[in-house]
Amino acid sequence: MEFSGKNKKNPHKTLWDRSFVFLNLSFLFVFANISFLYLYPLALDTMVDGHHIIGIVMGLFSVAAVISRPFFGKLVALNGEYRIISLGMAVCLIASLGYNLVTAFGPGMLLVRVIHGIGFSAFISGGFSLMARAFHPGKRGEAFGVLGACLMAAVALAPPAGEFLIHKWGFHALYTAASVSIVLAWFAAFTAIPPLAPHRPEDKNTTARYLPLLKNRSFVFLLISTIIFAHCQSTVPNFLALLATGKGISAGPFFLTSYSAAIPVLLIMGRLIDRYGKVRFLRFSYPLFSLGILLIPGLINSSLFPVSALLYGVGMGLLFPAHNALAAAHGSKNEKPAVMSLFTAVYDTGFITGAVVSGWFSHQTSLGALFWVCGILGMVGFFIVLMSPIREINDV
Repeated sequence: MEFSGKNKKNPHKTLWDRSFVFLNLSFLFVFANISFLYLYPLALDTMVDGHHIIGIVMGLFSVAAVISRPFFGKLVALNGEYRIISLGMAVCLIASLGYNLVTAFGPGMLLVRVIHGIGFSAFISGGFSLMARAFHPGKRGEAFGVLGACLMAAVALAPPAGEFLIHKWGFHALYTAASVSIVLAWFAAFTAIPPLAPHRPEDKNTTARYLPLLKNRSFVFLLISTIIFAHCQSTVPNFLALLATGKGISAGPFFLTSYSAAIPVLLIMGRLIDRYGKVRFLRFSYPLFSLGILLIPGLINSSLFPVSALLYGVGMGLLFPAHNALAAAHGSKNEKPAVMSLFTAVYDTGFITGAVVSGWFSHQTSLGALFWVCGILGMVGFFIVLMSPIREINDV
């Protein structure tokens, strides 16, 4: 399935046609659904005994999403993106409505979280495969930059809106908002993608194969860089508030500064990433990203604290589209579902380790040590992209 052939014939043609706009809107609304439910721990606190149980319930979503991702990559290869995107959104809607029925910890609660994670996984498999296949290779950095801005906008806007809904009408209003966002996502996807277009793979026996991808050294080292980036990107929001609270200050200004910096960088710099090279931007961005994390413990009580937030946000805004665009260049058109399913599964795994492993490490040492080690790990990512065989691939 393709969008306008204009992009393929003319790499200088703007991305901003109806299909591109509405596909990004579908991502924004799906991630708004997920972001509304970042507040689910508030509901869990009234239903379970202990933060460790809350962690398990919340973590089941990500575990289900990662484990099911390769399976959905195969389904995308066989059935096309639109069908799997629609399936994922239908499953997410069922799960979002299901939260209304959960009143206590038990199998029903765990099942809803698993179902939600599976639905999200299906959407991501189809959506990222479509992003990799539908746009001209010379525009992928710009495309993924806009996508990243939509994802961050959802994360920035949905939780505050959710807090307002909970305060005014309770948790059922939160679940209703999450459900409505999925319906809006489906309408956006329906507008972006011709739903009745037949899926015609070049190879009728096509299927998503992962082993050949793992034999590609460039792709494997890109995956290593990806999990490092995602792990660090997850560690900061998971533990910054705890560090700030311990110092008697608010973490809000850091998040405001970092995301305010990341969103325009994602919107503006994608074209430069396409023009001057994704690997070059990885090498330029990692030191900014890593230095921003390293400076957090030392500057947290200082008037210079926004400097670390700015470095972190700019680095994050550059690293996201560069990693995605490099991954999307691998494989033929029929292999894109496998490529992007494996890539996004590794990316999501970094968000799991950024919560679980970083939590264990901070318990064994300290929150300050956690951020220093995380910053050093970011520099390891820099040396990987500097010294490894990650390279630009000119696919068609």
